[in-house]
Amino acid sequence: MTARRPADSGYLIPITRPWLPPFSEYARLLEGVWSSKMLSNFGPLAVRLENQSQEYLGARYLLSASSGDVALTLAVKALGLPANSRILVPSFTFNSTVNAVIWNGHRPVFVDIDPETLNMDPRAAADQAEGAAAILATHVFGSPADVDALSLLALQADIPLLFDAAHGYGSMHTRRHVGTFGSAEVFSLSGTKPVTSAEGGLIATSDPELANRFRYLRAYGFQNDYVSHYVGLNGKLSELHAALGLLSMARIEEAVATRHRHVAAYRARLGTLLDVGFQKIATRDRSTNKDFALLFRAASTRNRVEAALADRGIQTKRYFRPCHEMPAYREYSERPLPVTESTYARILCIPLFEEMTDIQRDLICMVIEEAVSGSVRGRARGRGAVAAAVFAPPAA
Repeated sequence: MTARRPADSGYLIPITRPWLPPFSEYARLLEGVWSSKMLSNFGPLAVRLENQSQEYLGARYLLSASSGDVALTLAVKALGLPANSRILVPSFTFNSTVNAVIWNGHRPVFVDIDPETLNMDPRAAADQAEGAAAILATHVFGSPADVDALSLLALQADIPLLFDAAHGYGSMHTRRHVGTFGSAEVFSLSGTKPVTSAEGGLIATSDPELANRFRYLRAYGFQNDYVSHYVGLNGKLSELHAALGLLSMARIEEAVATRHRHVAAYRARLGTLLDVGFQKIATRDRSTNKDFALLFRAASTRNRVEAALADRGIQTKRYFRPCHEMPAYREYSERPLPVTESTYARILCIPLFEEMTDIQRDLICMVIEEAVSGSVRGRARGRGAVAAAVFAPPAA
């Protein structure tokens, strides 16, 4: 009998669920807040969170903010670019990446993605680099972008390189933590991330001037004396959020290891299906696997799998809807992005969270196998040709 989702109780298996510490541990940290009456203004817990993250990431400067969105917006502002600058961004990203550009009075220039990694394609970026004032790339699903190629491009063009590392707290590139590359990298600590403070964000940078500007910008543009040197805003991380973040950060390696175990099992079982491919992660890199995406050869198969999972009360999402096709950003769409558009037509993110059980994961796999078998009989003996077909960009 099919397990159907009750109308008023959400999905039987959600796509994600935050890990929360024992409430007693959180309450113990809050006792200090209640005693001090200091709820915000960069209190001791926020400072501890910054110091803990700085040590873990190996960042030269690490500053907190009220959200990843605010942190990214202020990071773009801290670059001090001329008004209406052109900034290279992927369209295959969460809306916040593009919003940070537009809120600062700049123009996003949408760049296509690599068909295998799903990150910004450095070759496509190079084709559009003339006249650009900065590059803002994303570590999609926690898998590091092509840091080396993008860094070289930024160096050659003499422009800053930012990374939206919302998914990347715990990711690594060549044994270095994400957070140590580019002009700055920005993390999100929202409830969908492996490390969460409910809402919160971080910026990591090696640039002392950028760090100093960010320090002012997140506090209305002033420091202590109420005299604004920049047009800032309230980007302060509260002590209540910092307390949760500290407890979550303490177990980041466990969180990443658990996600890797589930992803390895997903890949082993679903990787033999003819119609299914996965995001490519370089052997030198480590992803947090904030999300786990399936890439189907045909949109029709994706749609059938999506419907089958929904019918069993299993939540999925089509991450990411191309920004250049959204009403708010359509005026910035200057050219087709065939890989981005093809990827969105065939992608489906399936449940992945730390408290997911093996039984839940096996059920998800079983439903996917049954749905895929409607169009493909049997299993592939080799992966090479299949992966090439799944990830091949559409014909021009």
